[in-house]
Amino acid sequence: CLAFIPGQLDTMCHAFVGETVVLPCTTTPPGELTLSKSMLYWQIGTKELVHFFQNGQDELEGQDEKFHGRTSLFPDQMKHGNLSLKISNVQLWDDAKYSCIYRQTENHQTMKSTIKLNVSGK
Repeated sequence: CLAFIPGQLDTMCHAFVGETVVLPCTTTPPGELTLSKSMLYWQIGTKELVHFFQNGQDELEGQDEKFHGRTSLFPDQMKHGNLSLKISNVQLWDDAKYSCIYRQTENHQTMKSTIKLNVSGK
């Protein structure tokens, strides 16, 4: 993935159909996160929920069904600020602009970054 100017479109990624892709997202500066007091949304636009993590665990009831069983985080690395999302078996309809939104529930500090995923057929 290629990083761009923060505040604009942050990152651009590319994958072929059927591949696994990691959409990068890290807190800046990296530090020890309290996952039990954190919320992490991966979403497309404002309505389509790709992955949701809250109070130290995945909460996937509201996940858009086309992502069901294909998304995962990196739980062992999250407390060090790695909030990246892995999408397996990439499909053409995964081609979209994704938002990574991290919120601390205590101080309501919010961090957002944007990743554009381009998907090509084989």
